[in-house]
Amino acid sequence: KGLHRFIDHRNAALPGRLQSYQLDLETGRGLWSTDPPKVIPDVIEALIGAVHVDSGLNAGQKAALCVIAPLLKSISCMLNNELNNLTSLVHPKQNLYEMTGGIISARVYKKDVFHKLGFPSPLLCEFGSYSSGDGGGYVGVVKCKQVILSAAVEASKLAAINVVCELTVQMLKERPHIISELQDMLSVFAK
Repeated sequence: KGLHRFIDHRNAALPGRLQSYQLDLETGRGLWSTDPPKVIPDVIEALIGAVHVDSGLNAGQKAALCVIAPLLKSISCMLNNELNNLTSLVHPKQNLYEMTGGIISARVYKKDVFHKLGFPSPLLCEFGSYSSGDGGGYVGVVKCKQVILSAAVEASKLAAINVVCELTVQMLKERPHIISELQDMLSVFAK
């Protein structure tokens, strides 16, 4: 099942990335928490273009609408269910920077580099996927100066930064006093 079975490629890692992406979709990961392999949008773009060329503008537009209909439906549900809360549509990193007034930083490290830099690996054991030995994957880190606020391990850089920013946004929404405590800490450092 699925169009991805017909993609002719020589990339040995692609089947694993496609399976990982499919799992992300099936588990309901959010709009910004996935990182589809580039070949997927390329194939969809090519198919829509082929319909445009073969059947004309109207058929091409119908094909494009058919492809983006699930995305539009998801956005519509977000807007309706969250009382027109547009923050779920804003990129998590932008949302985090706006929420904190730019006092934090977000960065991605390769897992093995993160371990070599001496960051505390027990921090990531809670998430159940950290292993310092294999070196694969990426760690997204949000910190204020040298204080780590949150970290997330993901298979791709993009997913790591988006997930850690979204986790931090959720944490700060639940505990808004943390922002003022960080601002107080920074004012002490500035003196």
